[in-house]
Amino acid sequence: MLINTNAIVLSKLKYKDNDLIVKCYTEQLGVVSFLLRGVLKSKKSNTKAAYFQLLSQLQLSINHKENRSLQSVIDTKMNHVYSSLHTHVLKSAIVMFLSEVLSSTLKEEEPNETLFSYMETTLLWLDEQSEFSN
Repeated sequence: MLINTNAIVLSKLKYKDNDLIVKCYTEQLGVVSFLLRGVLKSKKSNTKAAYFQLLSQLQLSINHKENRSLQSVIDTKMNHVYSSLHTHVLKSAIVMFLSEVLSSTLKEEEPNETLFSYMETTLLWLDEQSEFSN
């Protein structure tokens, strides 16, 4: 079944030489893991490895099959491009900590639109702020 959904990247793991296993929290499906084949070697692919930085917000087209634990991604687009979240040292440390906590605690495989919306707006707020505390 083809599904278009927004997603937030929780974790990524290099698999073999050219593949990534990415765990995302999606708006329509909850927590889903994806196998991205050849994303680390292909320069002409629509799916870039840089899209899958921690807590990046993406728009994914997914070929979802119920009997698989690793789903496949057809197309990837950036939903929001952060201005300082991955470049500022302190914000980057907060992002790494939050992604570890979220990856450990989010286990639900059903949609929760209010939680997704909260995470989305909080990350955008953190990106825009110049005054923040640890």
